[in-house]
Amino acid sequence: MNIPIQFWLNTQKLSQEASSSFNESFACFKTGANKAALLFAYLGFMNVIRDRILSSPIPTGIAPVYWQDVQGQVRTAETWDKAVFDAIQKKNPAPIFLISDDIRNQVGYWKDRRNDCAHSKQNKIVTAHVEAFYAFIESNLGKFVINGSRNEILSRILDYFNPSLTPPNQPLTPIIHDLPNAVLAGELVQFLNELCIEFDNLRDPTQQLLGQENPAKISFFASCFQEGTVELQAACTTVLLANDGFLLAFLRKHPDRSYILQNNHQKVRQIWHDYLFRAIDDDFPLLGSFLRLSLIPADQLQEALSLVVSIGTQYVPSEVDDRTLSDHGFYEVLENAIINGHALQGPFDWSNKTRGLIVKYLSEHPITRDLAIEIFNAFNGQYYPWHLAEYLNNLFQNNPAKKAEYLAHVGGDPYIGVPLSLTALNP
Repeated sequence: MNIPIQFWLNTQKLSQEASSSFNESFACFKTGANKAALLFAYLGFMNVIRDRILSSPIPTGIAPVYWQDVQGQVRTAETWDKAVFDAIQKKNPAPIFLISDDIRNQVGYWKDRRNDCAHSKQNKIVTAHVEAFYAFIESNLGKFVINGSRNEILSRILDYFNPSLTPPNQPLTPIIHDLPNAVLAGELVQFLNELCIEFDNLRDPTQQLLGQENPAKISFFASCFQEGTVELQAACTTVLLANDGFLLAFLRKHPDRSYILQNNHQKVRQIWHDYLFRAIDDDFPLLGSFLRLSLIPADQLQEALSLVVSIGTQYVPSEVDDRTLSDHGFYEVLENAIINGHALQGPFDWSNKTRGLIVKYLSEHPITRDLAIEIFNAFNGQYYPWHLAEYLNNLFQNNPAKKAEYLAHVGGDPYIGVPLSLTALNP
């Protein structure tokens, strides 16, 4: 039997007690034991609320001594379920939970149905009751937010990234797990935007001058994707997609999260067309991720690779990205730029900047006659890309096999000789 809430709850951060109760409920429901299923589901729900009470600071408008008493009662086996129910219903002088009266009344209704199950009352409990309670949990669990906890969780996050208050290597996980309990699911995007402003204001003068993102901001969002609920991850995605600068900085640091761009071909195109390899960053990891996830449509792939080659880069890809680039024809595009585009012959800033990638290509691919012609023409005159010449001289000096490959093409028509600036090729 398919129980949608079972999969939904698997995405939530639940205590062992709550998870065990829900699992018992699902098992009973599948066998038709409706009363037991409802009992265990109610127990699981109350355990979740209990955990939120125990992990929260004093709610706004609640006296500290009263809050200590509430937390003491929910820790006590004999009183915890009544104490949790009373906390849900409390409204004066201030509510503990920021929920509507309608939700409070619904909790009262399900408490009565729980009593029907526990005390063998005459009211019949059927499959529809259990399914309705599952639907109530799925619809409303995220709404049980402690009054004032939103400001408190904001302070905890900022304090965590303040080295004056928090030592290094402290786990952020507890804060991430508490966040959905402190902020309504429908307000997560607004909360994250407010948090981003706080992070932006904490940038040092250099970061502000250069328009750089706060590393703490990127680290926090990465932790949300790693440890957060599905709802929190979706909210992070929404915030990222609305801010191109932050999105690019985040993906450069965490290219494995490029999957958030699936079905957003326009945003993907904007990134590779306008941003990749146009700064000092090594964008091969991000390009490799785009290719592995097939984020660049097939009919745009040649255009994208050609643009990357034409821009040039000082970096060479890692082993993983190199394999991906090879599989997608990147080096064929580079070879075409050298042979048919005569890229080695100018502009020299491209050849010099891309010297590492060019030498890597020549080291790993045969030096054909066409390539030898381009090398000879580029380095046999008075003006040549001298940074690349230095790299090529090192290549031919330290790799006799590559030197022999080139010299095998000397002579012929058109004529190929030993270029004046590549002395390492002298026989």
